[in-house]
Amino acid sequence: MNNLLSRIPKEYLAYFALAVWGAAVILLLNKSNFGLDEGGAHALLLVWSVADGVVSSIVTMGLPDFRTLFFIPAGALWTGNLIAAKVTTIIVMAIVAWGLHSWRKQVSDQEESSLIATGLLLISPLVLHQIDTMSVGPFLLFVFAMGAWTDKIYRESRQALGGVYFGQIFLALISATLHPMGLAYPLMLLWSWHKNPLDRERRNYVFAGVIFAMVIALILTMGWRHISWFANPVRAASGMLLGPSDGGDLGMGGWISGVGMLVLLLWVAISQSGRMWTDLLGRVLLASLVIGLFNGDGAFAVAALAVVLYWGFPVLLRSDAQGGFWSQRGIALVLVFVVSTSFMLNDKADYQSTQLGELAPRDALIRAFSENAEDMLKDAHGQAPAHKLRVASQWPALTMLGCRCDALPLPPEARDADALYGMLKGVDYLLFDPHNPANSSLSRNLATMQAGRVETVDLRKGGVIVEVKHEPVQPSVQPAARKPGT
Repeated sequence: MNNLLSRIPKEYLAYFALAVWGAAVILLLNKSNFGLDEGGAHALLLVWSVADGVVSSIVTMGLPDFRTLFFIPAGALWTGNLIAAKVTTIIVMAIVAWGLHSWRKQVSDQEESSLIATGLLLISPLVLHQIDTMSVGPFLLFVFAMGAWTDKIYRESRQALGGVYFGQIFLALISATLHPMGLAYPLMLLWSWHKNPLDRERRNYVFAGVIFAMVIALILTMGWRHISWFANPVRAASGMLLGPSDGGDLGMGGWISGVGMLVLLLWVAISQSGRMWTDLLGRVLLASLVIGLFNGDGAFAVAALAVVLYWGFPVLLRSDAQGGFWSQRGIALVLVFVVSTSFMLNDKADYQSTQLGELAPRDALIRAFSENAEDMLKDAHGQAPAHKLRVASQWPALTMLGCRCDALPLPPEARDADALYGMLKGVDYLLFDPHNPANSSLSRNLATMQAGRVETVDLRKGGVIVEVKHEPVQPSVQPAARKPGT
């Protein structure tokens, strides 16, 4: 058996291990249509709409980020199959693991620490949650890792305007559309070619292409509409160890873990800043963390976890330390045991909650609306409505995916209640979070609206469902025909 395994190349064993990991992750996935990321649902619904040739309200929500490109194969071949899109995200994360491990092994000659970091990254509850929700984190790491490899290949290539060059520019375009943190890749690419150009001609080509890609990306994204700004970074940092929270109170444990992980991240970033800055991938991750502090979301947590794992373990695994095995490997061994056990316990808890159908407050609200969507417009005699259910939602893509109905974004800010009611023509229901500061004007106008125009159907922790009452159209009465001779 040992002879047989020794004949198998290590790359094949690694591919087999990634395949086993992917199969295990599929078993842990949430099979329902709820609990997804709004941006991921938006991208997937647009692919399904184009693949089926069906006109839907998803086209009114603007152009999604370039996660759409990753979902095209699964969306076109298995239209309507959500699991196929999640499997695509698993494949993307497997490529990320291969890319990060190979890059760190080549740049720093730290195969042992890179292998440990890759294993912990793949079993972390944060990454598994990002895969299950089709969030932007795995796709952002994919662009960062592939961008570093592409730049290396381009510098070794003899062609200045070959396929590798345009591939690099395209990666810069994708990166900038995914998330504000994605701007780190084109910015650091420009800095790299400014400080270390191969020649003047190639530097000008890279400058022109990257700047053009950034301008196009900023025009297309129009401010990253699915991204929230100025969230609490402590909440995101606590997710690095415990997994993402459902938006409720962090609690004492969440605050302790969040602050602790932020301190650990700061220590790794400062102590390894010299090594990270000499590496394009390291520079990109450092810059992305600086930008991500203004978001404090799951993408920031994923990038922070990658930095802590891939640049933190080399500090612990020191072959030059005195005192034997425990001085060189003891702390790292204990840390791996504690962290991996914590990760797997949280993975088990997430799987059990998924099996019980537990959802975050926002997704529970959407599910409650979706379960009753078919009966909401029926009259007292149980007759189906003459028109299709239409809802304006704070999360239009998730609502459309859940209720299979036409969903639109919330109406813009209105000057008063009457102006808002005029905007709601053709809308049957509203779904939104009244505690969100962005919805303060909507909440105020609904509260002051004339009685009988709107009615609160359901009020939950995740938001509110409001029914819009429309006056029925009275049929015109035709005069009776006069009989001859009268």
